[in-house]
Amino acid sequence: MKVVIGRLQVVFSRAMLFTLGLVFAHSLVDAVVLSILITHLTAEWKEYSLWKAAIVVNVQEGTLAVAHIVFILLSDAWTGPYKMLLCSTAISALGLSLFQVENVVSFYGPLVLVTLSQAGIVVTLRPFFDDQVMSAAGQSTVETQHWTSIVWWKCITLLAAASAAFGLSRINPFGTLSWVSAIIMGSALFWFLLGTKFYSFTEPTGSPVRDAAHVMYTAAVTKRNAEYPKTPNQLYQNSSGHMKIPPHVSWLRCLDKAAVVMPQDQEKPGDICTVEQVMVAKSLLKMLPIWMTFLTFSTVSATGSTFFLEEAASIDQDFNFLTFIFWQRTASFVVTFTCCWALDELGRKMKVEQRMILVRMGMGMVCCMACCVAAWINARHWRLVDSMSVSRLVPQYVLLGVMEGLSIEGLDNFFTTQVAELTARYGPAFVEFVLGIGKFLNALCIYVLTLLLGWFGEDVYSSRLDKYYLMLAILSSLNVIIYCLVACWYGDWRFPIPAEDDDIETANDNPVEEAVQEMILQREKDSLPLLEQKAGRDTQTLRSRSFTRPSFPMGAHKCFYSMRS
Repeated sequence: MKVVIGRLQVVFSRAMLFTLGLVFAHSLVDAVVLSILITHLTAEWKEYSLWKAAIVVNVQEGTLAVAHIVFILLSDAWTGPYKMLLCSTAISALGLSLFQVENVVSFYGPLVLVTLSQAGIVVTLRPFFDDQVMSAAGQSTVETQHWTSIVWWKCITLLAAASAAFGLSRINPFGTLSWVSAIIMGSALFWFLLGTKFYSFTEPTGSPVRDAAHVMYTAAVTKRNAEYPKTPNQLYQNSSGHMKIPPHVSWLRCLDKAAVVMPQDQEKPGDICTVEQVMVAKSLLKMLPIWMTFLTFSTVSATGSTFFLEEAASIDQDFNFLTFIFWQRTASFVVTFTCCWALDELGRKMKVEQRMILVRMGMGMVCCMACCVAAWINARHWRLVDSMSVSRLVPQYVLLGVMEGLSIEGLDNFFTTQVAELTARYGPAFVEFVLGIGKFLNALCIYVLTLLLGWFGEDVYSSRLDKYYLMLAILSSLNVIIYCLVACWYGDWRFPIPAEDDDIETANDNPVEEAVQEMILQREKDSLPLLEQKAGRDTQTLRSRSFTRPSFPMGAHKCFYSMRS
């Protein structure tokens, strides 16, 4: 079925109907259980101090984020999205049904199960849903497929957030809420299984990240003593004729050794990498500087799910915390779309689309600093008065949603411009991985500040949150300056688009390379790295993966990943 709304075409199918049930259940569980986990800890365990609860939540969120990379690699290499979804959803329902808060074992054991299973769902549910949209769209344009995925994903995730805020928020205690969540997740799994015969499936195709790891190992171990190439012919499968493999980054030049042809490669052809593989590995590692600037950003984001919520609980114990979560995510969505449209239109007119993505992330960094300042002002005001309205916390929550909508989605879009097309679909997982590292650092920071300076006590009243927020504001200000320098370093460079003509031949007068190439062509197809199989893989298999590089510059196909759903 296809509906036309102005220039927008939205498709629908039975496979999408059954999949959206799982999207709703996952978003609901994430909102009512994980998003406000710290309030459950401090409410159920009175002896649990504020700083201990904050560390538990930060470690849980960091584990969830870091596990994204592991599960997406497992899905691409062995299970595929469908099997991973089934296993993860079943384990999530089991973990929710076992949740209790009477003792440590009955709480932390199920928490580990729910955290890991939610990571498995996050990294496979969206690609699987995209596959169903692509199947339903048929011969529609790529833009139609992207917008269909966006519209349905937005409607269901917002419906789940609203249901959590205005429906399940009154269910107490936590054990009862977890049981209700387990029933919802189990029902969604049953509904998902009913649509099995309507789904479009994709088989695991391997991971380009494995090729990047192979390049790094070859350059650092196998060919660490090799000399840099002096002519283009010394590089294996160098159809572009480069003597220095792009991107040209001085501290990544050592990876060029992985593609240098050596006499012993005739005996061990698996020890040599192609120029394209090296290019992919270098472009991935080139993202490290800008990823490092998001560590401070992640620390502020982690504060939003810990101390911000506890401040609201201390002001009004009967306050519906999920209302703040709902409006925070709504603000993130609105800002994401408006900035996508405004900045991309401006970028197209000025022909600086790449720089506009960097500007968008910079705006998010500024909002991060403003969020810390607003939180610091409220914390200082709280120490000067006897009571305070919970409405004073609204600005810092709105700024939290705005900064996430600008920077996280901007980093995801920027990632797609810097890496190969097959690697671009790993953008959300790598973004979450970086944010997860920042949350681990925040947990360590809380522990150190508690032991050395005593900033965090048993509750909000005995803690110096004003000093902590001021420290984050200063760090965020310095981070804005560092980000501007890093953004200037990236400039307008984009990953080279591969040539469409595969019949182009280049002269090759290197007999060693010819011998190595003949031996490599004899290897079994299954043992080839993913990038070497790309040319011979069926086109439909490539199209069946999740949406990666949109035909329109907005890159809005990933606008809803920040909802962790």
